[in-house]
Order: sequence, then C-alpha cells, then structure tokens
Amino acid sequence: MTVFDWKEFYNVGNHLKSYSKKEAYQRSAICRYYYSCFGPVKNYYEKSFRKTLSSKNAHIKLINALKKSPFFEEQKLGEKLVELRKNRNFADYKTEKLSKKLVIDSKLDAEEIFQMLDELYKNPVRVMK
Repeated sequence: MTVFDWKEFYNVGNHLKSYSKKEAYQRSAICRYYYSCFGPVKNYYEKSFRKTLSSKNAHIKLINALKKSPFFEEQKLGEKLVELRKNRNFADYKTEKLSKKLVIDSKLDAEEIFQMLDELYKNPVRVMK
C-alpha cells in the first residue's frame, strides 16, 4: 500500500502561489502549506506520543498536546503550527484582503516545521514506536 506524502501539498502550494496572483490562488496556497504540515505533525504525534488522534477536533487536540509537552522542541513545533493554522483560518474564513506577506510567512512557517520535524526524528526527545 502506498502512503500519501503530505509534503506534496507543499509543492501544490508553491504551484498555486506562483501560478496566479489572484487572491483565490494565494489563499489556496496557504491552505496547502498548512495541510502539508498538519499530516506529518499528526504522524509524528501518533508515533512519539503513542496515541491515535481522532478526527474530531484533531487540529486543536494536536496543537494542545504539543504545546503542553514537557519538551521544548515539541512546544515550539506546536506554536509554529498554531501560526500556520491562524493563517489558514484567515485564508479560509476572513473576507479582508489577503496580504502577500501572509502567503510568504505561511510558506516559511511550513519550511520551518519540516526542519523541526526532521530534527525531532534525527534527535528524538521521546522513544518512537
């Protein structure tokens, strides 16, 4: 069975961001950046916390678990995911004009989350299953 690579959403976000400057594409790019991170962070959580995350309120449960972690690295990961989620919520629900900075920040946040996850897998703070 092939496992979906969530980071492919990052590539889709980049495509949308560069394809058109129209706001709908830019908003959609932010959403793809968020989900490119949510999937891998959820996978990390399930492996390292040894818990399965139910789909009900999964985003907030994941973020809260990371922010409450005794490990600074996981707390920082949770905080960065919060920032990216706020951007995604703005892109999905707000009617105010989207700033170019929000799109760029979302892309950079996603890249930082990927780096944090790589570091956590290379130097785990918990025993992984």
